[in-house]
Amino acid sequence: MVDSVIGTRISEMRRRMGVTQAEMARRIGISPSYLNLIERNKRRIAGTLLRRTAEELDVRVDDLDGAPERRLAEALTEIAHLPTLDGLGARAETVPELIARFPGWARATATLARSQQSAQETARALSDRLTHDPFLGETVHRMLTHVAAIRSAGEILTEFSDLEASQRAEFHRIVRDGSERLTETGEALAAYFDRTDETEARLTPLDEIEALYEAQGNHFAALEAAEDVDSAINGILAAAPEIETDAARHRAADRLRDYAKNARAMPADRFAADAARLRCDIDLLAEEYRTGVDAVCRRLATLPGASGLPRCGYFQANASGTIIEMLGVEGLSLPRYAATCPLWVLFRAQQMPGQTMCQPVEMPTGAGFVFVARARLVGPPGFGQARHYVTDMLAMPAADAGATVYASRQTPEPVGPACRICPRTECLHRVADPLAG
Repeated sequence: MVDSVIGTRISEMRRRMGVTQAEMARRIGISPSYLNLIERNKRRIAGTLLRRTAEELDVRVDDLDGAPERRLAEALTEIAHLPTLDGLGARAETVPELIARFPGWARATATLARSQQSAQETARALSDRLTHDPFLGETVHRMLTHVAAIRSAGEILTEFSDLEASQRAEFHRIVRDGSERLTETGEALAAYFDRTDETEARLTPLDEIEALYEAQGNHFAALEAAEDVDSAINGILAAAPEIETDAARHRAADRLRDYAKNARAMPADRFAADAARLRCDIDLLAEEYRTGVDAVCRRLATLPGASGLPRCGYFQANASGTIIEMLGVEGLSLPRYAATCPLWVLFRAQQMPGQTMCQPVEMPTGAGFVFVARARLVGPPGFGQARHYVTDMLAMPAADAGATVYASRQTPEPVGPACRICPRTECLHRVADPLAG
């Protein structure tokens, strides 16, 4: 958020309305001198005060803080850093000029790039699934087994004409049964490919749940103050085209109950104010609300941009490196069916459980993020019990991290999403070649 833009816009809009500075200050409940500092860009404005100001000026908050233009500029800047555009003169420093002179073409370019990225991510996810999915491996193995049985029986029937009637009948039965099983396996495989060909490519219950959260921007207003949580959840799921299977419905209901529990324990307005006051320090917020760091991270991710809070994504990984829970954040893509980049602090944190670690990163697209991770022990305590850790990680755009305790002047570390889809060919930690094209 650029304060100079906000202050200037407030001043311009107030003057166009013919409202004096003193009158506007009275309407929004602050002193004229404080409003003067805001309009001169000497004081920040966010949260409830920003919303009240927007209401008095009869505009949206986005119209004041320039969020649409900022998001468009961020998208075009990422496009300018794409390796495929090297040498074409698409320079990031010309993005503001493009938006100012040709806003329609700027939006069209960003829309086309998002469409291409979505298609590429779908292709990569499907390719990854085709490579590693155990269902496919088992199905192909069964098909080969059935084919071998049918071929062997057919060869015996062809080459040995002196078979007894009972023996010939037995081999005919083998051919028949093998053909039936081969047909069933083929139909199952065809159904699998029909499903993976869907536009949304929601191939597992986890995909369906992530699609639901993505469609809602990780935020469910109906659960923020719901008196009857189960009824609210049933209403959400009944209206959600993303949830197609019973398995996803049951898992989504559990996730939404946790959401409602966190919303009750950490009410949005109070939590947003405390998070702003504590500059999103997850350890202090966990102490403030007497809850776990994981609950705080989830809550931050479900209040995207509220009251000036940073946009956050939340990721939870187990000791194997598998992402077992995800609340996405715009601009950060993760592989669905492969391990993420081993350079993420998400994995380093498990070497020092209980310690919060911060890592500024740069993705191959040029997008910058700040990762904040902390590992914790899960499972029953006691001597002889296996010590199993999971890691909770926040991911926020670097531009948003400046207002948090995790603002860093360190040089961002170059990382990727995963080896199979990362273009950093010279990375010393690569364990798999990238997909062709």
